[in-house]
Amino acid sequence: MKKRYSLLTLTLTAACAALATLLAVFTIGFFRFGGSEGMAFLGKLDLMRRLAEAEYVGQTDLEAVTDNACRGAIAALDDRWSYYMTAEEYTEYQQRASNVSSGIGVTVTAREEGGFVIVTVANGSPAEAAGIEPGQVIVSLEGQDVTAMDTSQLRELIMSQTGSFELGLLDAGGGALSVTVHTDTFYSSPVSFEMLEGDIGYIRIANFEEGAAENAVSAIETLQEQGMRSLVFDVRSNPGGRLSELIDLLDILLPEGDVFISVERGGEEEIYTSDAECIELPMAVLINENTYSAAEFFAAALSEYDRAVIVGAPSTGKGRSQVTFELSDGSAVHLSTRRYLTPNRVDLSEQGGLTPDIVVEQGMEGDAQLDAAVKYLS
Repeated sequence: MKKRYSLLTLTLTAACAALATLLAVFTIGFFRFGGSEGMAFLGKLDLMRRLAEAEYVGQTDLEAVTDNACRGAIAALDDRWSYYMTAEEYTEYQQRASNVSSGIGVTVTAREEGGFVIVTVANGSPAEAAGIEPGQVIVSLEGQDVTAMDTSQLRELIMSQTGSFELGLLDAGGGALSVTVHTDTFYSSPVSFEMLEGDIGYIRIANFEEGAAENAVSAIETLQEQGMRSLVFDVRSNPGGRLSELIDLLDILLPEGDVFISVERGGEEEIYTSDAECIELPMAVLINENTYSAAEFFAAALSEYDRAVIVGAPSTGKGRSQVTFELSDGSAVHLSTRRYLTPNRVDLSEQGGLTPDIVVEQGMEGDAQLDAAVKYLS
């Protein structure tokens, strides 16, 4: 009788422990995932997954299903600056944030008549070493016609190459040529510079990722040694980057005062300032419709301190900051978490971007926007 009682007690104890564990897991999950709404969301996703596994007539790729479900969930926020990245996409994102790239180092756009126009060639890239230039058109790879491909297919084909390979190109006049190039991982400085006529310094900042401030300051110092008397900053098609790089560069260019304000979700402000030491030169900043984020705030700060005139086309208007949250499988979510304000507390998202002091549309030939900036400084 005693042995039977002990067995019953043990069974009841185990059952109670299992129930307590189940309740604990449910309670943690309930509050961890946002209460009843969060649990309903997870339950619905799990139901879709099980239906796809059990009922779908074709093959199921659960990884692709999960990635697209996550992508759609973030897209539903209706914020163009927030997005989901697969593990592969996140790795590429981290490389870009360090100004490290893989491939041959060109950006392209597809032509209606077929082929891919080379828009930019990255500094220090295999393409630059091979003598490839903007304006040329990619039409073949190792003899294979690529004119019917889209940009993602071309990229996949290029990245699949091992060793050196032949690219078939058309020059600006339509003449055919062939170059030997290879894929590689390389660092590309986001800053390039030169001295223009009239002792006008020209500094192109491609992005505000790693090394932007240091390389820009180095360019300024070099141009000063060459007798620079005025300066043009070119941040056209600059997608922004790291706040630290922006603040470091503004500190060199602006006098003492507020240069940037970050506002958290709850309304708390973080104010970034510069010291009194700064460079005093007539300046102009070139912007266009693809200038956004840190590049817009760079132009806005110089303008609001009356240190530079803005030339070009109206900018995008991105006044939101994103934080990247890495997930357990190596994927990540890039999510808007803060508002950014200019020194005069202007929200560029609400304002709709920057309107240049001198509005100049870019023509098909030459560089009308740069010409206008040079004319102003002259």
